[in-house]
Amino acid sequence: MDLYEVQKANPEIFQQFSMKDTLFLYYSCPQRDRILQLYAKHSQFTFTLSGERLFSHGNQTLVSDSRKGMLIKRTAFLQELPPDYEGWDVLVFYLKDDYLRSIFDEFRPHLKLNDLPEADPSMMCTFVINDQTRNCYNSIIPYFGKDKKMPDSILEGKFKELLFNIFSHPKNKQILSYIMQIIDGYPTPIWEVMEANYMYDLRIQDFANISNRSLSAFKRDFKQYYKMPPGKWITERRLKRAKSLLETTSKSISEVVFESGFNNASHFSRVFRERFHISPSVAQKV
Repeated sequence: MDLYEVQKANPEIFQQFSMKDTLFLYYSCPQRDRILQLYAKHSQFTFTLSGERLFSHGNQTLVSDSRKGMLIKRTAFLQELPPDYEGWDVLVFYLKDDYLRSIFDEFRPHLKLNDLPEADPSMMCTFVINDQTRNCYNSIIPYFGKDKKMPDSILEGKFKELLFNIFSHPKNKQILSYIMQIIDGYPTPIWEVMEANYMYDLRIQDFANISNRSLSAFKRDFKQYYKMPPGKWITERRLKRAKSLLETTSKSISEVVFESGFNNASHFSRVFRERFHISPSVAQKV
């Protein structure tokens, strides 16, 4: 599920307004399924007001709660209800790269950039928030649901103050390292995108979005690296993962189907049998 497009298309559920290359959302999460597979094609800053959600990518699991903020980079991920289900009230801001660049250029003279750590390859990370940061994002909430349109400059001033508080906090240097990659125009390698996301049920266009490439550029770069079309590589990689899960874990076939990126069990069984000449249930017993 393309979370950005779904939320943007449903303002009756996700209160929102946009400004330049930023989408602002304020909502109570309507999630009812225990776990959802989602993906974000823009950088996503999340501020939990109450409740919590679990976010997973690969072997990494983070809890989004009111004690900290969370950044989700361009990636697929799982969003899960906590064991003791409760609501989740949240503010989410999607920032496109061009807007991040322009803001960062404005902030650059006022930030300490000479001792940044290596950029963390993790697709999700938390960041420190303090009372000043909370005051900033809480001051934005009253503007949701207003019929009267206000000048962008008013909201932008509040939002810039929020971002500056996050960027300038001495414990948030990993956020600056990530943004420096964007500023430098660092293209995410194709292999990095694919190895991090092949196990999610994504279309080729979705992989292109995550890699920040056009579909044609993605296919060109993919073939240059892997020497084969993306569809063929993705199916083969998912099948290898599925076979490994069947042979080394006690997961059910339906769990393996979900965790390997296939969208239905009958299709999975057919291509698995074609590739390995045994059924998934037989592989499970080997």
